[in-house]
Amino acid sequence: MTTETQKHILDLPNAFAELDPLIAFLQGSRSQAVEIDCSGVSLMPSRCLQLLLGAEQQWRSEGVGFSVTNITEPCRKSLTLLGLEPNRFEDEETA
Repeated sequence: MTTETQKHILDLPNAFAELDPLIAFLQGSRSQAVEIDCSGVSLMPSRCLQLLLGAEQQWRSEGVGFSVTNITEPCRKSLTLLGLEPNRFEDEETA
């Protein structure tokens, strides 16, 4: 097992983008610290948000690092529309 943070650039140019690359990354990175880079996210679909929230809960329950970084303004708007604070993944207290 490696202690280096595994990084994945989330590429979601629209609401219909495939989540298979993210799912494969998360499955392959179990028990390792992960960083999800959202710089390529134009819109955060609810199905992706559900996946990220579930993964975040799993990683944190195991005491493993989980972070979502480079959240774009359109992504923040999507989070707000879906009922979350726009800085949801940035605040360690609420994450």
